[in-house]
Amino acid sequence: MKASNLILFLLIPIISFSQNFKLNGEFSGQNTDELVLRYIDIDGKHICDTLEIENNKFQASGKLEGVQKVLLTGNIKSGGMEDPNLGYFFIEPGNIEVQVEEDNFKEIKIVGSNSQKEFEKVKSKTKPIRLKLDSISNNKSANSNDLLIAGNEKIQKIELNYAIENPESSLSPYFLNFYQRSIPIDSVQKIFSSFSANNKQSIDVKKIHSFLKKMIAKVDDAAPDFNVVDISGNKLSLDFFKGKYLLIDFWADWCKPCIVKFPEVKSLINEYSDKGLEVLFVSFDETEDDWKKGVKKYDLNNWDHTFVGFNNIDSKESIGYQFDIKPIPAYILIDPNGKIIGRFASASKEGKTFIDLKEKLETLLN
Repeated sequence: MKASNLILFLLIPIISFSQNFKLNGEFSGQNTDELVLRYIDIDGKHICDTLEIENNKFQASGKLEGVQKVLLTGNIKSGGMEDPNLGYFFIEPGNIEVQVEEDNFKEIKIVGSNSQKEFEKVKSKTKPIRLKLDSISNNKSANSNDLLIAGNEKIQKIELNYAIENPESSLSPYFLNFYQRSIPIDSVQKIFSSFSANNKQSIDVKKIHSFLKKMIAKVDDAAPDFNVVDISGNKLSLDFFKGKYLLIDFWADWCKPCIVKFPEVKSLINEYSDKGLEVLFVSFDETEDDWKKGVKKYDLNNWDHTFVGFNNIDSKESIGYQFDIKPIPAYILIDPNGKIIGRFASASKEGKTFIDLKEKLETLLN
């Protein structure tokens, strides 16, 4: 396929169609009266459906476009992604049966979702790596950061290879959407174009489609002129940092790699703040309360902060969307004239790491 034809193909609007799902669930536990199911409906709306538990049963129904990964929560304890009463699973059109146990949402049992069954097979390949990463995070050492990065790269390779080798799979758009910001855009185009026609009706495909049309602010481009409100209610914009080097750190309390990097980020600030470096921390936490607790918990009070929120990551008005950030941790470096001079970690399409960020600042400010 010629490049021009490929571009036209990628820009063809995706035809949406209604697909009904019905979810019947069984719940075991004494301290939970209701659950919340979060998903994106046929109209693109973020739905938070409260499900009453009666006689250990609950139900939900709605309309989706193809396969979708959804979130189910009960009595949240920590607010982080590791909370025992927070779980994800894949649903699809048709009848889905769910079994979930209080304080054990990570082990939700699903019947009737072929995509969930398929995902569990892929998950079995990455599970040993994830368990090892949890151990590394809980038992930090001098080389913990390198080990975490290497482990996550292994997981990415397994899941992306699955998308490449299974273009007809309903999971492939999910994996590509998750990693599309971490690989070159021509690779995204190539993988996306290989998907079967029947595999192009899902919310993940729409996100990939939007990503491919979007003009991303690259290195050497002018930074988007963002307008945000800080943790004290004050307005901040790109002009506020004019004349300074600005490092934007995208993070969340549920993001372990983000937290691991905080000591190094603080070290950079302490070393270069007198030489013109400013930092803006941008939170992708689920709630503002989680965000503010995290700022205090990790002793980040001395710097500028703003909140995007997990549910607003894809909002076109958010600073995360403007810089095309997802997943995290991600770092953007802007020069005193408002030009992007570096994209690092998950913000990079060229594999630039936190080490590259440190070297860049050393070159600029030493």
